[in-house]
Amino acid sequence: MQIIWISGATSHYRKFNITKTQLTRFAAALGLLFIMIGSAIYFMGFRVAIKFDPGMARDMGGVITSEELFHLEEEYREKLSKLQGSLKAMDQKIDVLSKINEQYAALATPLPMKEKRKDREKESEASTGKGGPYLPLFPYQIRSEENPSLRVSINQTLESSEGLSKKMQSLKEIWLEKYERLIPLPTKPPLAAGYGLSSNFGARVDPITNSPAFHPGIDFNAKPGTQVLAAGNGVVTKAKYDAELGNVIEIKHSEGFTSLYAHCQKLLVSQGDTVSRGQLIGEVGNTGRSTGPHLHFSVYKNGALLNPMDVLAFTKPAANKEN
Repeated sequence: MQIIWISGATSHYRKFNITKTQLTRFAAALGLLFIMIGSAIYFMGFRVAIKFDPGMARDMGGVITSEELFHLEEEYREKLSKLQGSLKAMDQKIDVLSKINEQYAALATPLPMKEKRKDREKESEASTGKGGPYLPLFPYQIRSEENPSLRVSINQTLESSEGLSKKMQSLKEIWLEKYERLIPLPTKPPLAAGYGLSSNFGARVDPITNSPAFHPGIDFNAKPGTQVLAAGNGVVTKAKYDAELGNVIEIKHSEGFTSLYAHCQKLLVSQGDTVSRGQLIGEVGNTGRSTGPHLHFSVYKNGALLNPMDVLAFTKPAANKEN
């Protein structure tokens, strides 16, 4: 390419020869210059936006100022602290519920089983050695104090929540295991709440002969037709008439326990039936050797008589909603 330059005053002219290579280099240099100018303008504008309009800076590049970052971290720390406090309070509530559960389990556990468990614990303590390193069951305890690293605090809180979840699951399994063990035992009163005792277990004056005698159970004073309930899960081993006990029901439970219900007006189960805790099995009556309507209730452990009052778990009427 040739360019001719003509001067108007002198009428002189000049010729310039431009090659394709020179033209390409010139275009590249011009483009680079524009890019540099545009970058400088963007950078300067971005700096001004950060200083005077942080919102526009976020829109331009997704960046916030150090002051905004500080306030944002403070906000997160405050929320994190509240979460840690909630987890700690929840952990304390679980411990309280666990203690209540232990108290209820102790109340519902028959005395012979308690003594058996104590004997086993004593034998275990005397015959076995114990040791080893201390490894907490829940290693990630909840920490309410502030940690200088927000990321570390968040990770510790997440670990604490996971540990709390495992603790809840573990307690659930323990409570279910206790429930499954206790539900078959004859610990439920055989009559609905509100009925008193007319005769206790042990030595007494016989109501018919007026002579000293031994009473192998307890008598509940109730009207004829009052519902008789199974004291626990089990299998009916006897459901028939007896000359002394009248219409009698006998139920075999787990752990070697047996319960007996005598002087019934009506039997609603048969030998071989499987019954559940609280199930209707008969009605109170005045059959057999009896002076009036009542229910005689006896409990045996491996064939040996027990005082039913050491086995039954009495609860308030409003709380008595189990099956």
